[in-house]
Amino acid sequence: CSCCFPSSADAVIELTQPSAKLRPRSKLIDSIFADQMATGMTDYEKEVEQYKAELFQKLFNSIGGENSSGTSVPVIVEVGMGTFPNAKYYAQALSSSTNELKGLDIVGVDPNSSMSSYAQDNARLYGLSSSFRTVNGVAEDLPFADGSVDAIVTTLTLCSVVDQTKALSEIRRVLKPNGGKFLFWEHVLSEDDKTLALQQTLLNPVQTFSADGCRLNRRTGRNIQKVFDGKVDLNYVTLEDKWVIGPTSFGIATV
Repeated sequence: CSCCFPSSADAVIELTQPSAKLRPRSKLIDSIFADQMATGMTDYEKEVEQYKAELFQKLFNSIGGENSSGTSVPVIVEVGMGTFPNAKYYAQALSSSTNELKGLDIVGVDPNSSMSSYAQDNARLYGLSSSFRTVNGVAEDLPFADGSVDAIVTTLTLCSVVDQTKALSEIRRVLKPNGGKFLFWEHVLSEDDKTLALQQTLLNPVQTFSADGCRLNRRTGRNIQKVFDGKVDLNYVTLEDKWVIGPTSFGIATV
């Protein structure tokens, strides 16, 4: 079943049954795409490392210590965790003296089952094996109860979800009221370069077909502001030498 996965020593949250079955996927295409993501994003991750490090530190500073459920192990869900390139930031948080984290219950959700082995390898590399679990799922139908998650993370995820508004509504649904956090790092349609925006629009069909549904022309930051009623620390940057995936919206939204 899509809700079954190994337990972890720091497990806090239980999964619920999704309301619908996952759509069929090609195992061969999924395997190829997972391998490409594992081997082809090294330069990208190096360029964004400082941005991500600061963003994750803000997140962990805001959820450190005892959380709203009275436990000291926050629940964090990575939606579209991919190969889990963010593992290093969780490890840094757990070893940092600037917060009071005693552990993390990290659940990675991804529709591509081929991502799991790469994600688990990264978790082991950074000493997170006891904190990290994976499950097949989609952003539009998250297997968690209402108000049960301390924080949700998406990085290069909302470009490829089928229904972005529904996905964002699901993210808000499962976050805990009065303080649940949503960290996002998403490439978007250029806001300050009309020529680049036109290139993104023209190349969008090719990108969608070749990159597992990835879309180059979304205004994700604006959509997050709408769903979270403007309670968003929203930032924008254009990464050098990343062309159509350079324009990026990032920040933290609060329920």
